[in-house]
Amino acid sequence: MPELKKLAVLGGSSIATPLLVQELAKRQDRPPFEVCLVGRTRDKLEKVAAASARLAEGAQTPLKISFETDTRKGLDGADYVLNQIRVGGYAARAYDERFPKQFGILGEETYGPGGMSNALRTIPVVLEYCREIETVAPQAVVLNLTNPNSYIQYAATRYSKVNIVGVCDSPVGIGEGIAAMLNVPYKELWVEYVGMHHFGWVVKAIWKGKDMMPEILSKLEQIPGMPVDADIARAVGGIPTSYFKYYYHANRVFEKQQSQQKVRAEQLMELEAQVMKDYNSGAGGIPEALMQRGAHWYGAIVAPVMLAHANNANEVYTLNVVNDTTIKWMPEDAIVETPTLVSAHGFTPLQPASAPPDLQAMVRLNAAFEMLWVEAVVEKDYGKALRAMMLNHLVQNLDQAKAILKEIWK
Repeated sequence: MPELKKLAVLGGSSIATPLLVQELAKRQDRPPFEVCLVGRTRDKLEKVAAASARLAEGAQTPLKISFETDTRKGLDGADYVLNQIRVGGYAARAYDERFPKQFGILGEETYGPGGMSNALRTIPVVLEYCREIETVAPQAVVLNLTNPNSYIQYAATRYSKVNIVGVCDSPVGIGEGIAAMLNVPYKELWVEYVGMHHFGWVVKAIWKGKDMMPEILSKLEQIPGMPVDADIARAVGGIPTSYFKYYYHANRVFEKQQSQQKVRAEQLMELEAQVMKDYNSGAGGIPEALMQRGAHWYGAIVAPVMLAHANNANEVYTLNVVNDTTIKWMPEDAIVETPTLVSAHGFTPLQPASAPPDLQAMVRLNAAFEMLWVEAVVEKDYGKALRAMMLNHLVQNLDQAKAILKEIWK
């Protein structure tokens, strides 16, 4: 029997964690695994672990579930670490989604000032975990799912020695939407994405050797959930991540948010309460309320990437990695999201298709303020924080930047 692998899940008490276990349980192309759920709230952790253990029982390949409130014990001997912590919980996310509105800016947990607030709160905690990983599991591959992803990964690569890669299902979602529009299997498409986490575009799609972009661009209105007006996407020549609605349609999003009674985080808090109630009942399976939440990322990217590494599969996924010299027009130490070859030897980024100059400029600016903000947070440097805030896509002037910093820079 193959050697037992260990996955430590930071933020293991998340209500969605059983969906990760469910995904691993149904995969037969994997070695035996121990999944250790690591969390701080024992009561919640026990219930999520119990639900996960019930789902693991049907796995044909051994799948052991454990849990640990002692972080070092949970990390000890880990081959893989999944970082999915949410510092401050949904209450903190609700703050990130609300406070920017007082400055006339839309609220969001990964974009704009809300994303910067999230990073300010999260980066120090992630770096604490990185120091523990360096000590007890220095060879572990860290899969970062925590948002804002590229901020977190830049902090980890600049200020620690952990082997970290960022995973996000957003590029997969775009690719699946394109495949549905073309009525072809998603697995048969070669999709090239260029940019950064939540800030990039699909600029090429090849099916059976044929460039499908002309057909795609002529049918943009048919793509499910198209986030921006078709004319701007057609002009740029690609399909943007859904987060570009905050860039191109910030006015529309802000107006819509002004009329909403609850922010998204408050809706998720209600859903979380219902899911925990279902877990308390001890019933088997996945609660119906959790299916409403969904966790597409586990099946679309987290489990496939981890198993591609474990199995030396030589498969390509769009991942967040250190740029180095992959994209010539980006800083070498920036975190970019690009097609990446995954094998037991690691993660090898592949150079994506070329991008128009305006897209290049937008992505370079995004990288500049994210990197500057991370440095400001770690170094506690107000000057860098002010410079970073002034570069944010949604911040319009210095007075606004100073007012936002007065609110969040404690």
